[in-house]
Amino acid sequence: MTWKNEKKSKALLVVFGIYLALLVWCILFKFALRPEEIPHLRGINLIPYAASVVVNGKVQISEIIENMLVFLPFGLCISAFYPDSEIQNRILLASGLSLFFEVTQYIFAIGASDITDVIDNTLGAVIGILLYLGMKKIWKEKTGKIITILGAVLEVLFLALLFFTFAANGMF
Repeated sequence: MTWKNEKKSKALLVVFGIYLALLVWCILFKFALRPEEIPHLRGINLIPYAASVVVNGKVQISEIIENMLVFLPFGLCISAFYPDSEIQNRILLASGLSLFFEVTQYIFAIGASDITDVIDNTLGAVIGILLYLGMKKIWKEKTGKIITILGAVLEVLFLALLFFTFAANGMF
């Protein structure tokens, strides 16, 4: 950690921890509030951009973008934690986490495992890493603080949206 103020690094750690918890809830548990809501599905696709993103003969660009967006914060946070690490190591870490999620879904039959998801998640993390590098050039030492504040605000907004969505659908 390159930050001089330990409170800043702890704040980012909290934001990153909440992000990881939301990521697990999203990918592995599909935002289920009860175990019986988790789908029991085991499928595997090892052909990139094949059936997984094609619906009714059309490519589902939204799924590709969503898979990238969900891992973009991972690239940002890992870069803030380890700014001096090799970029390929950060990319490898993101790929490894995505692969872990896909294998876990397959083992426990809680989702369709798809190589396309691993590729898109990794691309999202790469975008996050590049975004961090750009932010670092502009804001220098303030980059970590900006990422922490932005992450906290986005998490609060996301959780509020989830709460209102669940409440509106009588899911509590």
